[in-house]
Amino acid sequence: MSHGPNAAVHAQESIHHEATPNARSYATFAVLAGMAVLALFIGFSDLGAMKVVASLAVATVQACVLAYFFMDLRSADKLTWLAAASGFFWVFLMFLFILTDFITRHLGVL
Repeated sequence: MSHGPNAAVHAQESIHHEATPNARSYATFAVLAGMAVLALFIGFSDLGAMKVVASLAVATVQACVLAYFFMDLRSADKLTWLAAASGFFWVFLMFLFILTDFITRHLGVL
């Protein structure tokens, strides 16, 4: 092992990264494509007020699948999980406050 100024760079280059198998990538793509088709059917269906809830549920599942597989959260450390969870928490709060404002303005609740 060299002890020069580039020793840290060479040590980092020797780290082995695991490549994702193609079968797992294809299965993840199939799940996401199926959820997109489900979102399309929900968009054209007549569910009334439940359409928003169903669309948000599908979008949440899609975001979780994307984060878990394509952002490699399955093999991430706890700090990365904390950052991802805090991001989902703040997005949840944003949607919650926007929906609360929408409900109180247009439906006369409260």
